[in-house]
Amino acid sequence: MIRILVVSLSSVFLLSACASGTFKARQEQRDKLAANTGMYCNFVSGEQFPDIEVELSMEMAKRCDSSRAFSITNFKTASNENGVVYCCSMSGRAQNAVNKRTEAKAASEKKDANPEVVEAAQ
Repeated sequence: MIRILVVSLSSVFLLSACASGTFKARQEQRDKLAANTGMYCNFVSGEQFPDIEVELSMEMAKRCDSSRAFSITNFKTASNENGVVYCCSMSGRAQNAVNKRTEAKAASEKKDANPEVVEAAQ
């Protein structure tokens, strides 16, 4: 049930991301969900990558646990860009990389939120 919810939410995030600011926020939200649930979905463009099967294999090799089930679905974006959406369980190293990115982002935001700390010039 949780996997269906995560896949549904990820699909909604992929479909609704239009503007670059919105897209970046959606990617960050997707990364947080991926770090928490271990489930990852992404779109691979057939127009950007004419050899889509090669790009899909490389993307999935970076992120997916090869011993777990995955899904691949043909997809066309609102701007008629053909491609595929894949969803899979993340491998341990990919999940660690996502966790590190989200922790670094949170630390960066926390540092930027405290402008009172100023280093003295020598």
